[in-house]
Amino acid sequence: LTIQSMEKEQRTDEFMLPMRDGVNLHSRIVYPKGFDSSKTYTTIVDRSPYGYLGLEWMIDLFLPYGFVTIGQDMRGTQTSEGDFSIWHSDANDSQDLGDWIVQQEWSNGIVYSFGASADGLGAFTMPENNPSWLEAQYMVWSSSTGYDVIFPNGAYLQALAEMWIDGTVPDDAESSLATIVANEARTDWWDPLDLTGKFNLVHAKSGFWAGWYDIFLVGNLHAYNGYNYESDESVRYTSKLLIDPLGHCQDAAEYFPNDLIMGRTLLGLAQAYEVFGVRPVVRNNIQNITFYVMSSNDDAGLSAGQYWTTMEKFPTPTMTDFYLHSDGSASLIKPSVTEKLSSSYVYDPSNPVPTVGGNNLAIPCGPLDQSEVDSRSDVLTFTTSTFSNELALTGPLYVTLFVSSDAIDTDFTVKISDVYPTGEVRLLQDSAIRMRWRQGGLTPVYMESNEIYEVTLSLWNTSYVVASGHALRFSISSSNYPRFSVNRNNGILLSEDDQGDMIVANNVIYHSFKYASYVSLPVVNKRLQLPKVHDIKAEVERAYPDVDFEKMVNIVKEHPEVFQGIFTKQ
Repeated sequence: LTIQSMEKEQRTDEFMLPMRDGVNLHSRIVYPKGFDSSKTYTTIVDRSPYGYLGLEWMIDLFLPYGFVTIGQDMRGTQTSEGDFSIWHSDANDSQDLGDWIVQQEWSNGIVYSFGASADGLGAFTMPENNPSWLEAQYMVWSSSTGYDVIFPNGAYLQALAEMWIDGTVPDDAESSLATIVANEARTDWWDPLDLTGKFNLVHAKSGFWAGWYDIFLVGNLHAYNGYNYESDESVRYTSKLLIDPLGHCQDAAEYFPNDLIMGRTLLGLAQAYEVFGVRPVVRNNIQNITFYVMSSNDDAGLSAGQYWTTMEKFPTPTMTDFYLHSDGSASLIKPSVTEKLSSSYVYDPSNPVPTVGGNNLAIPCGPLDQSEVDSRSDVLTFTTSTFSNELALTGPLYVTLFVSSDAIDTDFTVKISDVYPTGEVRLLQDSAIRMRWRQGGLTPVYMESNEIYEVTLSLWNTSYVVASGHALRFSISSSNYPRFSVNRNNGILLSEDDQGDMIVANNVIYHSFKYASYVSLPVVNKRLQLPKVHDIKAEVERAYPDVDFEKMVNIVKEHPEVFQGIFTKQ
């Protein structure tokens, strides 16, 4: 049964639904086969800027189970009226749609929401108005916090913002981007896109599907933690979480060969069925949290990691500090009093370090080889000795640096990579900090020339086993373009019309006894804390005996734009 064949058997209505402010939004209802107007039905909604052929079709995966499904174009997108609001109107628009649904004779008063990517950003605003009809939500590769996925540590993810806005809402792109850069501080403009402190409003069952190399990883985990631990007591501790290796980063599938079709795609959709109450489920060995344990894609890594694990809660890691040393090494030993104080480099904004991989959208993503960019004179590298035993990591990654510059503002970028015996240097995770926002707040705080500052930045999360015979590398510079916008080192804000001249900066990383820079890694016991699921396909089929996985595969294959990495890379 395909989506196309289902449409031939089922009634579809399209109409313009007025919102409270008079703006009409294009809406599309698909009724289940055998729809009986004398009966009542639960409704699943997906509000999207992409239209039915983009992502709204995904809710029709639930039609065989007797739901009414509604896809709605967000305002200012596709054939809806109005201006794109950067999700600021979505709480009210969702409320208006839900209120209309429950007034229909065929509605049983229950609404579920489904949202992937940008759809999920809108769906995460729904709890703001505390709608009584919202009883379940399932979000895929999305975020419940806006600021941290566009300005992590204050640094602007330029490629993500510009390429998405230009491609999705071209008519509103200029004004939308101007609004975003005008709020490079964490102003109250971001409040509607952030559920921090509001998770108590959540009364809905929930499930989340994230990806280690996804653009929204940090916001997806933020959502899971909030929904699972801070929501209303009636749904607390019941959230489901799946973390695959990829998320939006489909092209990285070739690096993660262990059964992504069943473990990634089908388990994610099966968990959505469970959250939406589709038939009784025999959970067996599939628990509330399931994620992929990554490793290198050589023989050592295939033996050390590259498997699925499942558990009720994340393992508690031992945060372990690797100190940077003047000889370019990194170790568990703090620098001695006799070591060289610092290492420096010249950062020229007119010649930025090019982006090679990472948690990207529309530019190359994933664990790409850093060896070429690491050889640049404006990149400092610190490499551990080769590990004789595996090093298992699961949890948050942090870097604490002591830095200085002769500029009033600059960036510091950090990458964590796996160094293969062959010389390949595969990226695990990276981030950056824009120094004028190092204190947070609403106004920039500039640097004093050559004054030493301590900064700590998050590199989000991972689950990765460093194989024996491999090493870790920590690479530090001041640019990663176009992933992050180029810091011109002059302190001028992004919203200013005149961005001023680029200033060459002399930047310094300190690694002395007094100013010891280090990387904090979440070390776990692989055998005890990351139990291997030996046959994810068998476990998923046992856990969800009533789900027709062959049918799901056929439906998913119709949409290679969403899942192409699974079926073309494996």
